[in-house]
Amino acid sequence: MAVVLAAGEGSRLWPLTTYQPKPMLRVGNRPVLEYVLDALWESGVARVVVVIGHGSHRVQNHFGDRHRSVELTYVTQETQLGSGHALEQAATELPEEFLVVNGDTVVDNRMIRETVRHYRETDSAACLAVATSGEPHGYDRVRTRGDEVTGIDEPNGVTSARINAGLYVFDRRVFDALERTPFRNGERPLPAALDRIGGRVVAAVPEGVWYDPSYPWELLSATEALLSGHPELNRDDAIDATARIHDSAVVEDHVRIGQGSDIRAGAVLGRGTCVDQNVRVGPNAVIERSILGPDVRVGANVLLRDTIVGSGARIGDGTVSPGRSATLVINGREHAGRRLGSIVADRAGVGANVTLEPGARVGAEATVGSGVTVCGDVRETAEVVR
Repeated sequence: MAVVLAAGEGSRLWPLTTYQPKPMLRVGNRPVLEYVLDALWESGVARVVVVIGHGSHRVQNHFGDRHRSVELTYVTQETQLGSGHALEQAATELPEEFLVVNGDTVVDNRMIRETVRHYRETDSAACLAVATSGEPHGYDRVRTRGDEVTGIDEPNGVTSARINAGLYVFDRRVFDALERTPFRNGERPLPAALDRIGGRVVAAVPEGVWYDPSYPWELLSATEALLSGHPELNRDDAIDATARIHDSAVVEDHVRIGQGSDIRAGAVLGRGTCVDQNVRVGPNAVIERSILGPDVRVGANVLLRDTIVGSGARIGDGTVSPGRSATLVINGREHAGRRLGSIVADRAGVGANVTLEPGARVGAEATVGSGVTVCGDVRETAEVVR
């Protein structure tokens, strides 16, 4: 049995998470949470408790009470008080031993199987999976002696580190440990309970797929990596049979096109691009390494590079998002040199002949008038005329 923690807001991915919780953001035309549930099903898990919060109805409406043959039960974390508090919401549903998986990371069944195997082989009270990251800011850094966890720290500027991958195996001692874990900055974090469990805590180093798209540019890089390197994780055809592609359109390798989409004459879809269902790409548009959500409309002669367009958004004729390196300030921290063209969030409207400068972010349901150059952020529902 497993618990999937899917209650987080994903503020670092604003404005994409205004309406969508982070686990429902799409990588390879599938919600991130779907990869997690697939991996659990492939590992033989029959029942999953999903802890939901921000945007909870979107999770429940999409998955219902079953994913493949996995039974899904939902519990709600009404207030975002940390991952440990989220797990506590599922306490009454769980057996003596269980898995805990973050619902906002892309994992495969090898990550789960190898972590469970290490837990069983070591007769430990808890086991957590660790991964490596070139950008460990925001992750817990795991210190080990052999395979035994000796501490979990903030990264404090380390440029590469072994980090907590958000995949655990516990027995019910974790709940006593959580009760003894104080709240910190208004949250009770699950990793802080590990040194209070009263038994051996070990780290597994599984060799499976693990991506945590915590920033917009990581959504793009994770999508590109999955399309080119892990086709086994994409259950559907790369180009849906119902998609319409004009004979003069160009679709490069490692591109996905969803159900009912329409790619018009002369359009070019470059490597690493995902076009979701019911999307229309206008004549002579060029879309390179970008993500277009469901029901998006892209006009004629548009250029989008390294760009993310949310569900139902509209991009007018001749609009340009040229890509290149961007600098963004996210949650008070500057991120320089990131490969990100722009973001146009759910149901936003961008007029004709607009220029979206690198790093521009257009909030959900905002409107940008024709001929405008957008630098920086446009808030939700705002209207930009000049």
